[in-house]
Amino acid sequence: MPNGYDKNRVRFCGTIDGFRIRYGRWPRRVRMYSASLSDIRDLFTLEDYAQIVEKVALIAEEVPMIAEDDFGGTYNYGLEGFPDERPVPRATEWLGVRPKRDEH
Repeated sequence: MPNGYDKNRVRFCGTIDGFRIRYGRWPRRVRMYSASLSDIRDLFTLEDYAQIVEKVALIAEEVPMIAEDDFGGTYNYGLEGFPDERPVPRATEWLGVRPKRDEH
């Protein structure tokens, strides 16, 4: 389990990666605890956060991170953890943004 200032970003990306591995497509939304969403929002500039939510809606709901689409696809990080494989491209590349602290 990741720890550190960007632990929820790591979980968020793992959730998206798990969805991508399972279905071969990107999720439309990720539901997550409001505290996790707040952590993710604080990690990015306003412009980068806007870029993220253009690709995937972030929904505050008191559930572990769950990636979903409009076709019934789901990946529940809370139950499934990190996927064993890594998709190409990975969520970090697809999102195309870096946390503020990594911008050096």
